[in-house]
Amino acid sequence: MPTLGALVRRSELCLRFVDGEDALRYGERPVEAVAEGAWAMDTAIAARNDSLRNVLLILPVADHAGSGEAQKAGKLIRWPDLEGVAGVILAGSAGCDGVPEELVVAARRYGVPLLTVPDDVPQAWARIFPVIRQEQQRELRQHADQLKAMQRLAMEPDGLRRLLRWLARQISGYAVLVDSTGTPLYSFPEAPVELLAQAGEDIQRVVTKRTRSAAVYLKSQVAHILSIGGEEPSAILVVAREAPFPSPLRSLVADAASLLWLRWRVEELGRHGRQVDLAEGHSREAALHLLMLGNIHGARRVTEALGSRLPDFTRVYIVECPAGLRDDYAGMCSDVTGGRAWIVRCPVYARHLIVLAPADSEEADAPLDQALRTLAASRPGCYVGAGQIVALRDTAAGYEQAFHALAVARGIPARCATFSSREDITALLGPGGRRWAMKALRPLLVYRPERRQDPDSEELRATLASWLAFYNGATKQLKIHRNTLSARLRHIERLLGCDLSDLRTQSELQLALRLLDQSPRHTMSEPDEVTLDVLLDTPETLHWAQAHLSSLRKGEPRLLETLRTWLSSNARLDMTASVLGLSVPATRKRLVRIEGVLARSLLNAPSARYDMVLAFRILDRRAMPPKQEIA
Repeated sequence: MPTLGALVRRSELCLRFVDGEDALRYGERPVEAVAEGAWAMDTAIAARNDSLRNVLLILPVADHAGSGEAQKAGKLIRWPDLEGVAGVILAGSAGCDGVPEELVVAARRYGVPLLTVPDDVPQAWARIFPVIRQEQQRELRQHADQLKAMQRLAMEPDGLRRLLRWLARQISGYAVLVDSTGTPLYSFPEAPVELLAQAGEDIQRVVTKRTRSAAVYLKSQVAHILSIGGEEPSAILVVAREAPFPSPLRSLVADAASLLWLRWRVEELGRHGRQVDLAEGHSREAALHLLMLGNIHGARRVTEALGSRLPDFTRVYIVECPAGLRDDYAGMCSDVTGGRAWIVRCPVYARHLIVLAPADSEEADAPLDQALRTLAASRPGCYVGAGQIVALRDTAAGYEQAFHALAVARGIPARCATFSSREDITALLGPGGRRWAMKALRPLLVYRPERRQDPDSEELRATLASWLAFYNGATKQLKIHRNTLSARLRHIERLLGCDLSDLRTQSELQLALRLLDQSPRHTMSEPDEVTLDVLLDTPETLHWAQAHLSSLRKGEPRLLETLRTWLSSNARLDMTASVLGLSVPATRKRLVRIEGVLARSLLNAPSARYDMVLAFRILDRRAMPPKQEIA
């Protein structure tokens, strides 16, 4: 709203202060309206002080011409009732000299500025009223623009900082947001350490709710401190500038405080929500880890604590999505599955979501399966691999199935594939397979650490299984440092007396771990000890190996040769490329083609490379001449 000083400076109004010092004392007094002086003469109205607050009264000076009339006017004006008025204009006065002294003294006594204007009352009112109205409309438009600007800034991603920066620039000073402990949260330009220290006592008064706001006059700054928001937790806004805050700036700060609190609460709730989501994500990941290790009871306890229940049978899906959009796709998967599926962000692959869907039967699972297929078809860059329906205890196998299916999905237009099942070799080795596995891993299974803080047998076994599945990605699954992983692997090598860099050794150890995960079956017909080569030398295993490589053996010979060379080179692309006389990218392209033919993942872990090694091992032994086999 306009001020008294601003009106006096408008030359067309011809307003003058009777006392020149009033320009300094009352120049910043706001003026909301102008009224004829009859209001001041009416005792009933004048008694209502609020009705005259910030009102500029116009009195005819003719009423005060002459000493007697002046004394009469001084008695008629109830000066105490004029507390809060913007000022009194004496209309029809040619100058300040004609103003009765009694009026000047009375006005000074009650803090009411006196002004003169040469016009009569109607003319003066007609001049002043449009100016006040015009200024008020201008300020309303400016205020509306400022509110729109603040609302727009508050809606931006970094709204809190942007709004503080904007406020600091508007007041030409500092804007600081502190929390309920008095600690600065955000500041612009930078946290004024000295100023906050000087105003520390007043900030604590506001923080401790002893007052809602405080105005502090410091050495070189004027600071306003106010509590924002009516709910806990609250925050404190501190604004400071070199000059006092005029009324428009105080209103601006009050408006900004409301938006700052709302934006701060939104960010606090968002931060709390992210913490809750992070904790839930860790819990889901822990449940998945327990499932992969076969600890069904532990996984159920974790999921039940989160208010969910794991199904007895499940189908594992892996959804691969564009980088940085995994949270969005997690929400989409939750929507399309109707909240029935257990969705976990893969700890190893940043683009993967693991979906454990309840699947009591193929028919019951069809709608959910179709929903995920539709999601993949409608979203470029999205691929879905689906495993077979498995018992919950076989989640690890279901995950590997889904991973192999995902490798196929990347190469087909539908971008979604289901695992084509083949018989698991562990089911063909009989009870002797478990006995061989127990013997092969015995040093690891019976290991007892010398120090309590060292990993025990179970931890080392879990480390070996994770590394064989994900290689260096095991650090993400196990949540350990890469140096810790390296140290554990060296320790396992010493215990088992093997070289873990050898792919043949890896395939044997992975087979042994898979066999141990099977339920023991005891028969009296099997010998006490048996070698792996004897276990693999059966018609059933030969049929298994032929089935695994049949698609390659019927196709291009060079693909079979490439796979054999890659496996014999310890799955190293550079060595394979050198042997084949190809570039590394060309070798990779061939292996990607082989993945499509086999419908299995090879390059990325978990990989089917171990089964491929065993398949070649079985076929190569059958192809050996008898004396070479004896040798």
